[in-house]
Amino acid sequence: MAHKLLIVDDEENMCVLLKRVLGKAGYEVECAGSGEKALQLAGEISFELAVVDVCMPEMDGIEVLARLKTIDKKLPVIMTSAFPSSEKRERAKSFGCSDYLSKPVDMKHLKELIRKRLQESSNL
Repeated sequence: MAHKLLIVDDEENMCVLLKRVLGKAGYEVECAGSGEKALQLAGEISFELAVVDVCMPEMDGIEVLARLKTIDKKLPVIMTSAFPSSEKRERAKSFGCSDYLSKPVDMKHLKELIRKRLQESSNL
């Protein structure tokens, strides 16, 4: 059975790219273009990992991270940002993000991180 991943990014091109790349890697991928949509999906589907963009309108990625962790505190969450800052990285870490990546994301590195985080969470 394929691992279920949630991608949260307000940039449609990024969602399409990640869905294609991660789908080809054997994952079942759902995309949300907003924090609200992500939380709705997380309430309906049991995801095994999430990749969340930090900078989004209405609800930023760190709030999405915090609220996803209230749904499933063990959910590995990888944050991405086109405008990385140490302050946002520290806030994300304080809410339990697994990793914090700068955009453009290296797809090979992302796939390796996802594999590693899924393996770690299955060993809990």
